Amino acid sequence: MPYRRLPTTDKARLRALNSALIVAEEVNLEKLAFSAAILEELKLVKTNFENSLTQYEADVRFQVKKSKEYKTAYQKAYIYVTHFMQVIVMMIERGELKEDVLEHFGLQKYNEKLPRINSESELLNWGAKLIEGEQKRKQKGGSPIYNPSIALVKVNFENFNEAAIYQSTLKKSSIRSFDKVKKLRNSTNDFISRMWNEIEENVESDSPKHSRQLAQEYGVVYVFRRKEKKKLKSLDLQRDLLFEFVT
Repeated sequence: MPYRRLPTTDKARLRALNSALIVAEEVNLEKLAFSAAILEELKLVKTNFENSLTQYEADVRFQVKKSKEYKTAYQKAYIYVTHFMQVIVMMIERGELKEDVLEHFGLQKYNEKLPRINSESELLNWGAKLIEGEQKRKQKGGSPIYNPSIALVKVNFENFNEAAIYQSTLKKSSIRSFDKVKKLRNSTNDFISRMWNEIEENVESDSPKHSRQLAQEYGVVYVFRRKEKKKLKSLDLQRDLLFEFVT
């Protein structure tokens, strides 16, 4: 015997809800295989689930779109921060700066081997250190470092910092929408199960097979196991084409 299977994807959930609504639009309420209460709940469940899914998909698309701007800002900030570090080291090698200036930037333990920057937090950390260190160095009478100047480093650092904050906000929005959809998946499946129970109880037929076929018109899904499929005769297969088959 085939068994009933609840939706496992969002598309399948919407398909189940829409199938029942289509029948409800074509059949008089008195002849429907589910109650007026279920019909009203069906409309509400479909609207809530569809709207929440649309919002989640929109949040993800917008996050992906803005992630390109984030990556560009990261790359530019990375270039300016690492180049400024390299200039400091080269100026020390040329004798234009004393080695003790490294302390202003927190680079004293790195000396000629500059720190690696492999993450957003490391870039934000070193960018802030360079900006603060250069300000302190100039306040003590040091000449400004150029190519790049700290002003350019600061502009690109702040652009990246803003992009990082914005991207974090978008990520949180996507997580919130996903959590809402996740909860609705469970409640939607619970409703579909109750609706299908009513449909199966109310369809009128002279045989279990015909009852399942009538229930399928409302969107109820039945699945044959592979070993059961092999036992079916060719004629039965033709009559049950609407059924799904699983391994």
